[in-house]
Amino acid sequence: MRRILFLFTVLCFLIAPIEAKAEDFTEEQKAEIQKMFEEYLLENGDKIIDSVSKYQERAAEEERAEAAKQAEAFVANISKRDDLPTAGNADGDVVVVEFFDYNCGYCRRALEELQKVIEEDDNIKVVLMDMPILGPSSREAAKWSLAAEEQGKYWEYHTKIMNFPGEKSARNLEKLAKDVGLDVDKLKEDKDNKRIGAMLDKNIEQARAMGIRGTPGFIIGKEITPGFIPADELLRIIKDQRN
Repeated sequence: MRRILFLFTVLCFLIAPIEAKAEDFTEEQKAEIQKMFEEYLLENGDKIIDSVSKYQERAAEEERAEAAKQAEAFVANISKRDDLPTAGNADGDVVVVEFFDYNCGYCRRALEELQKVIEEDDNIKVVLMDMPILGPSSREAAKWSLAAEEQGKYWEYHTKIMNFPGEKSARNLEKLAKDVGLDVDKLKEDKDNKRIGAMLDKNIEQARAMGIRGTPGFIIGKEITPGFIPADELLRIIKDQRN
């Protein structure tokens, strides 16, 4: 009987006018409702937890489905662009997108794994998306590297910067540029082009829209995978996407 009364009380709360307030109940009624509520929680705690878990699982699944949908659209769009730096096979049947930051230690490790994958699989296209989120020097390094794309030496310069253990200062970036044979004067001019700044802002915006908050972050085919991924796992995901 108490359970029925409790459910009836809850129902009344749901359908009551907005004006209904706690003070509309006597102290005895409040105490009784509180007691029934506590008893209901004690008797049905497992069911409530199970219901919440199922709701969270369903919400997570819906979020993954939406993210996959956005990833598919994102990859389809960038496949049509020719202003993004790439590596591997330009006509590869599977696209691997990496969001990275030059000050990210895991991104340095990820580069090594990507190089292994490119050597292992000659039919993938790697799209490199600068996502400078770890400070001003990250953004400056990204600007220099994207400017190198104008001279057709992005990949060489990218690997130099990523593997460089020191500060990503203008002095060091200039030295690394000379090491790979870049025209430094042109590089300095191109790096401050508004188009490059807008591209970096867009990269960060698109990454976050797909749930990629940190670096590295990968999109492989339709699958979004945040965090560092070793070469073997990258190859497995690529194979799954290809199949």
